[in-house]
Amino acid sequence: MEIKELIKNNEIIGIVSNYENNLNINGYVKDIDIKDLSKALKMVLLDDSYLDKKVSDLTLNEQFKIELMTKLNKEVIIIGNLSKVLNNKDIDYFKKLFLKLNNNYHKKIVIIDNDIKVFFNLVKRIYVMKNKKILYDTDNFFDHELYKYVKCPKIVDFIFYLEENNKEIMCTTDIYELIKDIYRRVS
Repeated sequence: MEIKELIKNNEIIGIVSNYENNLNINGYVKDIDIKDLSKALKMVLLDDSYLDKKVSDLTLNEQFKIELMTKLNKEVIIIGNLSKVLNNKDIDYFKKLFLKLNNNYHKKIVIIDNDIKVFFNLVKRIYVMKNKKILYDTDNFFDHELYKYVKCPKIVDFIFYLEENNKEIMCTTDIYELIKDIYRRVS
């Protein structure tokens, strides 16, 4: 199934799979054909000092940001490996950016990653793909079947553990909400 078909009914989706960067690493950042290069650099947390740098000399983190920058004007933005190349602060920033691009500019976003935590508070639907075939899809982070295909995040695993021991708990991916719920239940 084509990714365009998957995103037709969903604004932002997550695909559990491997992602290959398709950025051309030959040449300089200033040679990339983008309308307002300086503004695009700022949007991806880089500054004008990167204009004179070779793309091949950049770190994976910076190459990710340059690749995203080249896709900002597209209707469907397909990007991946956030968990491998970005720190938590950058991931949070880009999640907010993706939501803003979706809500204000009606961009459709496809995030491809092997770490489910990247999809928290962002995607509407999760697809597990292998060799361009969909093995499983769900809209629930607390779907036990999903974790047959991917590693279960610790917060979800903890909630599953409490449920197995007949403890009522709120199903949330936000650690602060979980702590508040536990506090309310014990006091």
